[in-house]
Amino acid sequence: MIKYIFFLFFMSPLVMYGQKDKNLASAEVIKLKKEIFKIIKKNSMFTNSLDWNEVARESDALKLNGNDSTDTKILFDFFTQKLRKVGDKHSFFISKKSISKIIETQLPIPPQADYLGEGIAWVKVPPCLTFDAVKDKAFANTIRSEIKRIDSGQKVSGWIVDLRHNTGGNMWPMLAGLNALIENGTVGYFVDPNSNKKQPWISQNGKLNSSTINNYKIENIKVKIAVLIDSMTGSSGEMTAISFLGLPNVKTFGQPSAGYTTANQTYFLSNGSQLLLAVQFVADRTGKPYKDMIIPDVHVKDLSNTKSDGVILAAKKWLLQ
Repeated sequence: MIKYIFFLFFMSPLVMYGQKDKNLASAEVIKLKKEIFKIIKKNSMFTNSLDWNEVARESDALKLNGNDSTDTKILFDFFTQKLRKVGDKHSFFISKKSISKIIETQLPIPPQADYLGEGIAWVKVPPCLTFDAVKDKAFANTIRSEIKRIDSGQKVSGWIVDLRHNTGGNMWPMLAGLNALIENGTVGYFVDPNSNKKQPWISQNGKLNSSTINNYKIENIKVKIAVLIDSMTGSSGEMTAISFLGLPNVKTFGQPSAGYTTANQTYFLSNGSQLLLAVQFVADRTGKPYKDMIIPDVHVKDLSNTKSDGVILAAKKWLLQ
């Protein structure tokens, strides 16, 4: 199965192009430029919207200065800008150095859960970007352990899945952990923009790709589930929300999501960096497509993002009906 990683990156302003003669670029940078051009032209879901003769002329005219680090950033910014202009707001580059930092860094906020009273349980799923299979497995296991802890200690009649401020990362640990709340099977689709061919997302109890994880499942998977989103629910956070949509016992609350609902495929570049390129859009389990933001069923203006704010109260009111 193709693995996709989704994350909401806020790009810095473009650097100015205009140092020395372009011929100062190293052989490695020239190779990288050709490589990126080829990958995007062949695989981007927006390839038909780009004037590739123009892209070729402008990329050849970039004034590179012979510093590989600076020149790489110029290339990344140039191709990112081209994609943004034709509507691709999700693709991004990530440097080898940034990947190393992420691998070395512990996730700042772990998944957590709590019992809110009146039969209502709450599970908060934060972003998950690790580039580390061991950490991904631990993340998924933490979600399931937290669900088990609450579900085993209380009589739960409704769940709140809080995805507010979840800017994304890797969707698979999130889906694997939250599988404890739903039936196994297809929970969404990647959809080819040209053929409309669907590739299903499969959620299987106790599985994270080829790894085995905690297989706890709540006893009553028919209980109501309120899914909370906001404008910072983006990328894999949105994919996780979509994995619940189409279920008869699910309702969404909060504000419209960020709208990063394309599938980004990872391409490994020759300098150790990665290009996460938007190649498909997504659909929920019913086949309903999502090409932009998710609009919640119940809009609530409260932006507090706490366990007792207006969004939580609106969700609890529905769960208790």
